[in-house]
Amino acid sequence: MRRVDIVSRGAVRAAVAAALLGGCLHDVHQIGPIAPAPPARAPAEVRILFLGDFGAYTIPQQLVSRAIRREARARPFDLAVQLGDNLYYCGPDPALAGAGDCRFGPDGAKVAAGYVPPLDPLFRVNEAPLEGLSARGGGPLPVYLALGNHDVGWGGRPCAVPGISDGEASRRRACLEVAHRGPAWTMPARHYVVDRGPVRIVVVDTNVVVADYGGFTLEGEIAFVRAVTAGCGEGRLCFLAGHHPPAAVHHYGPGAIPYGARMGRLLAAARGRAAAFFGGHVHSLEHLALGTLDVFVSGSTAMGTFSGFRWRVPASARPLFATSDWGFTILEASGDRWRVRFQDFQGEPLHCCEAARGGPCAPVECR
Repeated sequence: MRRVDIVSRGAVRAAVAAALLGGCLHDVHQIGPIAPAPPARAPAEVRILFLGDFGAYTIPQQLVSRAIRREARARPFDLAVQLGDNLYYCGPDPALAGAGDCRFGPDGAKVAAGYVPPLDPLFRVNEAPLEGLSARGGGPLPVYLALGNHDVGWGGRPCAVPGISDGEASRRRACLEVAHRGPAWTMPARHYVVDRGPVRIVVVDTNVVVADYGGFTLEGEIAFVRAVTAGCGEGRLCFLAGHHPPAAVHHYGPGAIPYGARMGRLLAAARGRAAAFFGGHVHSLEHLALGTLDVFVSGSTAMGTFSGFRWRVPASARPLFATSDWGFTILEASGDRWRVRFQDFQGEPLHCCEAARGGPCAPVECR
């Protein structure tokens, strides 16, 4: 890890619309050249919304969810993927009656059949802002979710529960999130895949990259990724999605985000078959190149900040775009081509890139 050296090529600053936030400005850094906007293309086969760190009732959450609703009405999505930290600050309540009965099945990923979780009103903080959205073609928009560190109670001392060990509390919280079902909440397992047209989204539990917990191990996650990416390549575009991104620029300070060899092992399990990684955790919108892997950070929703960009991890990562602006990410794919767009809470495009199969997502002017 080392201090990041970012030179802005013309800072783009968005004024916050809400009166409570009048006069506050966000930094936007575009690094490197931008190609002209490509010719207009036919509508994409698959259109996916990505957002992370959404699970708190805040002004940014309300502004971003309002922008998502406007976008979904104008150009509907096929599905949405939340990238973890779905329930701040400590995840679901592991002390609720019946929470201790939640068990994972033999695969350690799906909840054992027949379990009905207790009612926890905290889920409404996440679900309510996105309920009622329609998918392209009609019907409710499917919203899939990944586990983040706050979902399993890695929020420090305030998340401790008297009479329940930290490991057991984390296991229960993960189990309760997987067991929950709602109109805007689908988490089939701790890790799973979502297939739509030419796209496979591989949703992973990156908490094990930080440390094994609750009986779940990095080795198990590696085996899962290796198995489900085996069919990626010709005819199928695969993307990894999880809470902790493998590269980022941030303000947390040196040593605050422990990626290192464990993350490297998880990425290596895909054997180069993943086109990109979508993560949250860092409360910003970022596009980085990590070797041949594109990394997109979409964690600037409910926990969006005005913090700057001081540190880069790993040092080999190459930042292409970074902003503290609040917004969300759109992935569109057709055949062997795909593109990504960052959009802010006012509906304005911030950064766009396009890629062909096997190639990098090159920054282009947003159309």
